[in-house]
Amino acid sequence: MNSMARFLRYAVLAGEALLLVWLAATESLAPVGLWVFGLLGVGTLTVLALTVWPFGALLLLTATSAMPRIAVVVMGLHLRPEHLSIGVVALVIAGQALKERRAPRLDLRTFDFFLLAYVGMNFLSSALTSPQPQLTLRWAAMNALVISPYFLLRLVVTDEHRLQRAFDILLCVGAAESAYGILCLLSNHFWQTPFGVEADQYGAFPGIYGTQYEANLFGSYSACCAIMFLACFMLSGIKSRRSLYGFGFAVTMLGTIISLARSVFLAFPVAVLFVVWIALRKGQLQLRKLLPIALGIVLVVLIATPFILGFVRERFSTIDPSELGSDYTTLTRIVQIAAAVQDVQAHPILGTGTASFQLFFDWDDYIPGLRAENDDPGGWVSNTPVRILHDTGFVGFIIFIGFLGSLAATVYKARHVAGPETKVILIALSAGLLLYAITFQATEATILAFTWVHFGLLAAAVALVQSSHPMPEAITRT
Repeated sequence: MNSMARFLRYAVLAGEALLLVWLAATESLAPVGLWVFGLLGVGTLTVLALTVWPFGALLLLTATSAMPRIAVVVMGLHLRPEHLSIGVVALVIAGQALKERRAPRLDLRTFDFFLLAYVGMNFLSSALTSPQPQLTLRWAAMNALVISPYFLLRLVVTDEHRLQRAFDILLCVGAAESAYGILCLLSNHFWQTPFGVEADQYGAFPGIYGTQYEANLFGSYSACCAIMFLACFMLSGIKSRRSLYGFGFAVTMLGTIISLARSVFLAFPVAVLFVVWIALRKGQLQLRKLLPIALGIVLVVLIATPFILGFVRERFSTIDPSELGSDYTTLTRIVQIAAAVQDVQAHPILGTGTASFQLFFDWDDYIPGLRAENDDPGGWVSNTPVRILHDTGFVGFIIFIGFLGSLAATVYKARHVAGPETKVILIALSAGLLLYAITFQATEATILAFTWVHFGLLAAAVALVQSSHPMPEAITRT
């Protein structure tokens, strides 16, 4: 069985490699876009998930969560690789349970119950207060599907070895995404290729999105991974990995810079200060560690400067604190958030259902003529708290805050009793979420799976620590 699985895996990889060589030799790759490469990648990862347990499943779930740009519309729903991979991983987990003749075990904690209640609130508000329940219930189901990696990771990451491997996979996928974004920038700059680039994202200059949904999220994802690499570099006791962490930081830092995401540029120093503060408190803020990082940052900035210096200057020159509406992207966000707040005031308790903002909003009501030019005429809420309030009201918002607060409190307690490397993982993931907490005020991403992969890995780490040091709130379910 093992030899057959190995043969199948290598056969698929070889076939895809030959197909890519044939495409490169006979076709222009630019029109192929992300579709071919995305489908080939998903196919490869699916084979790995089916044949390499459990790390193939972890890789499939993590990698596909980083490519939400690829989508196909089925029955009015945007199906992405992350949706398909969730189904595959769930089946793999079920198959592995049958093979081992034991039911998957999940230790539910307080924060898990809050999250389950939040998922339930999406269905409740979508059914009771939505103007079109048949649509919002479907979107609530998609939202529940997107959140499910959180629980799938909890089922798969059952010991510290798997936790470390899952964390390494998250870092590697982040570095690969940043590297791909850098490749997209260079290819666009020298050969004007369109893949991975939104030509009019920032008006006169392109936005690099790689395989992420758009440039701001590419920046958030790259910056989050850069912060985690930095935390590992400064805090990890595994000296043999320090050079890898430093290299990963350099690549993801460069990805952060080329994203040109202003919210990321503002959030990144805050997250860096958090990591430095932790290192200072732990007595690990040493000059011999800071010098390579400082030199790496200088080198990355020097490499990026010829390509993006003018773009960065122009991105921030459009911001006028006395007149925020002078910047187009800021104006569109303000208009949509203001419209969402009006909807919240009309339905404050339960909201109006999952993703219901697009049912109320019409650009022509605010900027006549923009509807015909906009790819998403229904609009979207770019701010996470406002989006949650709009969809689930104050009840759903309080439940979500309960999830965040209980998870944060448990992480704080677990950090004091965790083993050295698990403690580093807890700090790195927490620092990444701090960055997300800032950037998601400008570009919402809790409706995409990569956020819940991150949350799930943090919750799995906490659950493992609690299993070694039992706490009253742990309730075992089998």
